[in-house]
Amino acid sequence: MRGFLFSLIMILFIPFFLLGLVVYTWRLRRVIIPQNISGTAAEPFGARIMMHLASTRIDKAAVKLAEHMILYRQPAKFLMLQTTGLALRISGYKGSMFGYPGQRPSSTMTMMSHRSHFLDCSISEALSRSENPIKQLVILGSGWDTRCYDLPTNSDVKCFEVDMAPTLNVKKDALIKSGIKSTHVTFVETDFNQESWWDSLLASGFDQSETTYILWEGVTMYLTNEAVNSTLALFSKLPQGSVIGVDFFTEDVVKGNPPHETWSKRMHAGVKYYSEKIMFGIPTGQTLSQGAKELAERHGLWLSKFENIGDASDKKKVPWYVFTEMTKT
Repeated sequence: MRGFLFSLIMILFIPFFLLGLVVYTWRLRRVIIPQNISGTAAEPFGARIMMHLASTRIDKAAVKLAEHMILYRQPAKFLMLQTTGLALRISGYKGSMFGYPGQRPSSTMTMMSHRSHFLDCSISEALSRSENPIKQLVILGSGWDTRCYDLPTNSDVKCFEVDMAPTLNVKKDALIKSGIKSTHVTFVETDFNQESWWDSLLASGFDQSETTYILWEGVTMYLTNEAVNSTLALFSKLPQGSVIGVDFFTEDVVKGNPPHETWSKRMHAGVKYYSEKIMFGIPTGQTLSQGAKELAERHGLWLSKFENIGDASDKKKVPWYVFTEMTKT
């Protein structure tokens, strides 16, 4: 009933939403892409705002940032986000992509919720452990991620956000304008298809002798095989107990192997719209997690957590996206 009520209200808001989509698309094509600011980073950011509006995953920092983010600032914020938020409040609907942690097995519709929950739990467990505690949190490809601004009270974890300069610059500007405290965060400019990010991180005060959590979310699929393995090799230099949370598309969906032919074409076309390219996918092997386990072991790591979207027992829902946690042993 709540889902039906939400759909009914959204039908009334369609003119507003479509107008907001026009504004969003114009800003993406005319402002974001020409300035080499990450457009794909806006999608998980928008999904997390929607979860906040549904009161399933609270992210106050994201809502504040949206006001000053090029894609979502007014009037797009009102036309797309606030109208949807009103429909959610009136209907009380919390299902589908708005749910958190969401249904299992998850689907394409709920993958962003599943990914957020998996990595949220991974980070929370690592930061709260009493033995060999995490001293540094590094977010590779930070985009519009807000986890550095929602740390536990009195946390003394040092935070580093690493990304391309254009994306970092607009985020820093939005943080200042939104009044979000960011003095505990060090921003590091880099290019992930090169190895320079490690040197840049060290030059910015990162201590490779301290136990570290690296969040590497929504990045690997846009990198080369060499860049992915290089990053894991660098991570393996960190002390025992360091953790990296990282997601991967499967090799089959990237290459368009059966039964993913149609979905692969759509996915490549969708990413091309953002002037980006999908390049890397992880082999799955006989047990689905086999490829991730072998990749981790290649670099002296332990695959400590593994989940996937889809259902391996359902031929119509063959998994194509996996979430992993690798630990330095």
